[in-house]
Amino acid sequence: MKQSSCVLAAALVLCAAPAFGVDDEADWQAADGSFPDHGGCTYFGPRDGVGPVYSAGDDLRAMRERTAATRHALAMIPQPRRGGVFARPAAASMPGASTPCAGIDDCIQKTAEAAGVPLTYLTTDAEFVRRATLDLTGRIPTRDEVLGFLADTSATKRQDLVGRLMDTPQWADRWTMFFGDLFRNTQVTALVNRFPHGRDSLHLYLLESLRANKPYDQMAQEMIAAEGTGDGRTYPDRYTSFSHFQSTYGDFVGNPVKASPVGYVVGGRTTGGPIQDTYDSLAFFVARDFLGISTMDCVLCHDGEGHLEALSVWGTAAKRLEGWSLAAYFSDIPRFQAWRVPGRTLPMDPERMRRVNANYYFIHDLPAGAERRAGNGDTAGIYLGQTQGGNRPDRLHQTRAVEPDYPFESDATVGSATRLREKLGLLLTADPQFARAAVNYVWREFFSRGLVEPPDQFDLLRLDPASPPPQGWSIQPSHPHLLEWLAEGFAENGFNLKWLMKEIATSQTYQLSSRYEGVFNPLNEQYFVRRQAKRLTAEQMHDAIVVASGRPVSYNASRNLRRLGYAMQFPDVVNMPPGNGRYPRRARQFLQAFSPGDREGAPRSGAGSPLQALNLMNNPFVLLRTDPRATTGTLWESLQLSDDALVANLYLSVLSRHPTEQEAAAGLQYVQGGDRAQRASNLMWTLFNKTDFYFNY
Repeated sequence: MKQSSCVLAAALVLCAAPAFGVDDEADWQAADGSFPDHGGCTYFGPRDGVGPVYSAGDDLRAMRERTAATRHALAMIPQPRRGGVFARPAAASMPGASTPCAGIDDCIQKTAEAAGVPLTYLTTDAEFVRRATLDLTGRIPTRDEVLGFLADTSATKRQDLVGRLMDTPQWADRWTMFFGDLFRNTQVTALVNRFPHGRDSLHLYLLESLRANKPYDQMAQEMIAAEGTGDGRTYPDRYTSFSHFQSTYGDFVGNPVKASPVGYVVGGRTTGGPIQDTYDSLAFFVARDFLGISTMDCVLCHDGEGHLEALSVWGTAAKRLEGWSLAAYFSDIPRFQAWRVPGRTLPMDPERMRRVNANYYFIHDLPAGAERRAGNGDTAGIYLGQTQGGNRPDRLHQTRAVEPDYPFESDATVGSATRLREKLGLLLTADPQFARAAVNYVWREFFSRGLVEPPDQFDLLRLDPASPPPQGWSIQPSHPHLLEWLAEGFAENGFNLKWLMKEIATSQTYQLSSRYEGVFNPLNEQYFVRRQAKRLTAEQMHDAIVVASGRPVSYNASRNLRRLGYAMQFPDVVNMPPGNGRYPRRARQFLQAFSPGDREGAPRSGAGSPLQALNLMNNPFVLLRTDPRATTGTLWESLQLSDDALVANLYLSVLSRHPTEQEAAAGLQYVQGGDRAQRASNLMWTLFNKTDFYFNY
């Protein structure tokens, strides 16, 4: 840590935010010290052995942690003037008597009023431009973007900003990272090695789809029904020689890696059992990813009755046969041994005296009605209802085969000649639950919690207030009418992700301040009456330092993705950026400190840690960008200015706001107290370690 910076940090109260935890949030208890009724209950008691089941106790814990994080972060950030008052929607947009609410702001306001929970005021322009830019593009705004927005006097400046941000390449980068997380696009998992080219191919598919604003239902259909090579390249059926192999597999100029959704199907590969285990995995993935129903993983092992009564009304009534019927739509996929080029057909490398590696997959459905059976009885082309062993309990269906049958609601009409996976894509995207799940996943990314929380545990029999669940159960969505309004609008607007994000980001609800007058009960998070502050993700932290410092980087993420200037452009969260050089290694160390997860078993985490503080203070990736000897970048440009302009320029570049009078005075005094270049460097370093740099509030 720079010792001279400690003095400045203390003067400006800029040291890293203290660690926070649930024990800090005790001031929302009732007067007698008790918690609200059922506030700490859990469906399952101790979590040992429960696995992915998310209980009421888990939700309470998460709400308390986010509320504590918000409180501690805002205690370290100067309080600006209020941005405005939440205004009731215009009369013309008010619903009829038969509709409880319509639109985001109307539903949020009415629900909050009914619960007796007041909404906070709107955030300021400086906070909004930083918040929206981070949420929509994954980066902080530049100094000029902040100044331009603050100087704009248009009444529609916030709506205009949202539109501009979604038209940038950065928007596609940021949401490709989001969908890469959602669809678990990583090179290696416990059961699958997509290989770098396959991972890159799926990444490029998501990126190009978003750049083209491809309808989300089309994306889902293409991923579910994908055929071809896992890396999008063209290969022969057989290699005739080593030179033939080199001229095709080794030629990345004439035969480059291209965008392909096949990697999504490859991700379902499940070894150690019959191919029906792979079909089951794919059924689970599409139910979770596109319908928000992770309970399908349970149903694929056993009937819900006797197992899921404490978790899901729908799950309790679900039958294992329904899961098999969904999985049967994948039954034309060959056994995964046929997904790769047989090793015996590959040529020998004359130098190494061993057969070459052809690290790609090739998936094409079997002809309709065809079956491929292995000597051990493993059979593709049919969903066997009678199997033993593998990754799931024995299948003991009364007949040999299970026919495809969509177990949910759909009004799609598909022709009999349509491939099974294409049929599934059409049925699934015509299911109202497809739109519900999509808008809920996206809503959660903006607000830190979904209208249904967690977003992958929808209970289909607890969604409609007009058809209430059995006694003892509540309606699952916090705002059921808003969920339906957004889902219906998403479908009616062609499953346009930009329409959905614009509705969210231009709402007054999204523009609410993180500050809240009085004591905030964490349980009130579900009413969305304030903004909950959140730590920047690993990639956002990295890119914020690059943008703020004006010192670009260039990484080669793979053979196919080169000269990337931002971490948000990486195709993976594991081993990024690769390489043993000093700079890739230090950047990788920095990113891992901020808990990006692994896209398989470890989710992203927004929790703070001493390792994060140490990296912000000491990692060469940060220190290089505060080097007073640099002849380019924000620090060098600031040194060409007067002292007061220097301080203001650093605040605008790093924190996206003007300094307060106290901050400006302290910064000016410090810069004038010694070696000007070194002290300006220390000031910039200090701002990188300030709470409002690494929190999105």
